[in-house]
Amino acid sequence: MSTSGEKTPSVPSTHVTLKVQMNQDEKCIYIRVKRDVGLHTMMEAFCIKVGGQMSHFIFCFDGDRINRNQTANELELEDGDEIDVFGHQMGGFSLCGRHY
Repeated sequence: MSTSGEKTPSVPSTHVTLKVQMNQDEKCIYIRVKRDVGLHTMMEAFCIKVGGQMSHFIFCFDGDRINRNQTANELELEDGDEIDVFGHQMGGFSLCGRHY
């Protein structure tokens, strides 16, 4: 410990804890992942917790979709950053052929 009042530089953590939330009114899940490993580990952990398949969800950070191979370092994620999860919509309705 320095007595001159200087702060010693902190060693960056090898892990980051992310707040993963599907809906605004549902409880969030905190998942700790390694900074240099693909975020598929976070996605898989979330799916196990909620009992779903990864293909049924879309994961986003700051409005941008997360690729399963991206890392926390690539996205510059910090402890407490929120990952938004959306249910992947299947099907839909089209007005093809109709002119209004």
